[in-house]
Amino acid sequence: MPQPCSTVWPTRRPYATGKCLLLLASLLLSACEPNPEKAIEPIRLGVIVDTSGPTSSLGIAGRNGMQLAVEQTNAAGGIHGRPIELLQRDDGFNPQQATQAATELIEAKVDAVFGPMTSLIAEQLAPQFTAAGVLLMGGTPLSPLLAGRDDQFFRILSHTSPDALGIAQHLQHQLGIGQVTVLIEESNHTFTRPWLADFQRYFSAEGGSIGQTIAFTRTAQTDFATLAQQALANQPRAVILISNALDTAMLATQLRQINPQLVLATPAWAAADALLEMGGRAVEGMITGQTYDLSDKSPAFLAFKQAYQQRFGQSIDTAAITAYNATQVLLSALRERQPQESPKQALLRIRHFAGLQQPIDLDEFGDSSSRFYLMVVRQGRFINAE
Repeated sequence: MPQPCSTVWPTRRPYATGKCLLLLASLLLSACEPNPEKAIEPIRLGVIVDTSGPTSSLGIAGRNGMQLAVEQTNAAGGIHGRPIELLQRDDGFNPQQATQAATELIEAKVDAVFGPMTSLIAEQLAPQFTAAGVLLMGGTPLSPLLAGRDDQFFRILSHTSPDALGIAQHLQHQLGIGQVTVLIEESNHTFTRPWLADFQRYFSAEGGSIGQTIAFTRTAQTDFATLAQQALANQPRAVILISNALDTAMLATQLRQINPQLVLATPAWAAADALLEMGGRAVEGMITGQTYDLSDKSPAFLAFKQAYQQRFGQSIDTAAITAYNATQVLLSALRERQPQESPKQALLRIRHFAGLQQPIDLDEFGDSSSRFYLMVVRQGRFINAE
């Protein structure tokens, strides 16, 4: 029988010594060989948007835009050979649900997070991610209340309500309307209240005034017909609807049933495909704004548009473009960051990024500015109003 291997080399049976040496060499080699599954650690990114609540059309478009950017990066080899792994959570447009989702992503030790798409949820989550030291790259939260903070919340869109200015000027100068009624939804008050304040300031500067303001909170029992009747009690020529795409479509339907000639306007927040799909003829002629030119014919934009439509089977909208751009900014920072540099530090060091239609420049607080296009709904499409 062969002798067992031992740490004391035997003086007899030299062939046993050779077997032990081969076994030892084999063990050493196997220990040194890299394990592919362990050697390439993925970059983990979270995404937190509403995919089940009243702003889900916005959230799903945002998630899709981010997903396309990540998939394209992975197809090109990832970041320095590391693939990107996405962890998705639904905020449900509910602060409590959003907080729990954020906790799960933080505990999963993600490198950064994309989202949310609404100002209310961004206001809720920004302090939580800041305390955890995790970068939160916002999608479409536009509230000025989130600006000028040295925190972990970043965004690539303007927070100065350029759509409020554009709508105020268009109503006064192009349509000769000097007084309006406002219907404002309070659930996303972090956005809706500052937007109304900006609109009132801009409209007053143009000589206009607000006749009455009707506030409501969206629930399953919201009576849109009664709201419409209240809004038209003073027979205004125009009504401003400050709400999400779905509620804006519902209100427009009720308002136009009473007064088909009524002028309607809404912030860029509601300027999504869901507004057109749900509103139909009731939103024809509605004035709004967008931060991108959806008819852009540049090669880069057309390539993105085609890739998005092929991947998700739906047309692009501004939420998808914003998310794609914001994710590309985040991926660029992760690609270019220096050793021991956090994503926030990398973003603030680089500051200048390429976008699909315009450069993206961040200030010292991670805020940015963006172009604005005044739009009107014609034949079920958003077209330039100017």
